[in-house]
Amino acid sequence: MERGDLITIAAGIILVVFIALVVKGGDILPSREGGQEATLVPETISAAGTVVPTPTPVPVQPTINPGIVPVHITYARSPLGYPNIRIPDKMETFGGSDIPWRDPVVVRFAEFQGARGGLSQAFTVPYQLWGMNITVEAWNKPQYARFGMALCSAEDGSVLEGMEILKRGTTFRSVQVSGKPMYLIISTENVDRFRIDFITPPGYFNATQKTVLLKP
Repeated sequence: MERGDLITIAAGIILVVFIALVVKGGDILPSREGGQEATLVPETISAAGTVVPTPTPVPVQPTINPGIVPVHITYARSPLGYPNIRIPDKMETFGGSDIPWRDPVVVRFAEFQGARGGLSQAFTVPYQLWGMNITVEAWNKPQYARFGMALCSAEDGSVLEGMEILKRGTTFRSVQVSGKPMYLIISTENVDRFRIDFITPPGYFNATQKTVLLKP
């Protein structure tokens, strides 16, 4: 076979490949609509081998505070006078996080934050339904971080609710105790910062029109 024949065959092959790319370009290049490049949505593969589109994140509605300033709960000056000052040994008995309420729009009526363990000042919540959003941050030794919280009755020291977070993260606890003095027992290990936001649905807040009562 002469050299000229080889060049002709090679040129023909290149032409065929070029035509195939032009015809099938829609499968290779992102399409354009309205002058903008199409957005490529990442996909994941399930264990069964089925392609599962990545879900679109659902925007979270902001907390609303209709004309109120959240009450700032602080540490108690002295544990003397509290009927219970020790957090339960088996915090796992309280279970994991509660299911968040369906309506993400809530009223943040109080907050408590810090880094060390201790007891909070006593407080009374007037709402029949309220909750605690708890966030624990640990940067230095997250693998050894531990946070424990016990909500106790200021009358007899009984534990009303409890929560434990290992390492770090965010959890939620729904509470239906109102009109009685309570306080928090906090236990921390290798925790850099924690925050507890006290929230209630707008309907409960509007029906009561009262806020947290702090005990001096």
